Amino acid sequence: MEEVMNSELKDGQIDPNVDLNKLRRRMSNRLSAQRARMRKVEYTTKLEKEVKHLQDTIALMRPIMENAKDSKKKLQLENKILQQQLDCLSNKSNLRAVQTEELKVELKRLKELAKTQEAEEHMETEGQSSHSYDHDVSELAADIDVDQYLNLDNINFSPSKNDNM
Repeated sequence: MEEVMNSELKDGQIDPNVDLNKLRRRMSNRLSAQRARMRKVEYTTKLEKEVKHLQDTIALMRPIMENAKDSKKKLQLENKILQQQLDCLSNKSNLRAVQTEELKVELKRLKELAKTQEAEEHMETEGQSSHSYDHDVSELAADIDVDQYLNLDNINFSPSKNDNM
């Protein structure tokens, strides 16, 4: 700053009677204003470069963003279809689970029926092998009952009208 003041004094641009402090302040203000203008120009240039860079980025990103939007729509549609298929399969699975349970119950019932029939057949086959003995015993018991009945009838016998003919 001293150099600027000395050069202006030598060139005769400044009145030598002016207060040096005022002159220094004025010169300092001019230099400060000049630096501020330079910073402002640099800042504006920097902002213009940044705007240009951002505009270029937007231009590059716009088609990518459009593709992403299209992909999103396709994926949402695919997701909806897959969700419907999943719901359908889930319903089928639930239905099959119910059918499986019903079949298990039916199988259990049939197994119990088969066991019952097997037991009956077993009893019949055992009954047939020992049936002759059981049958003889039951026939004897029946014969005894019949004999007793007949004996009682003989005691109280009154011939029917058809017997004489």
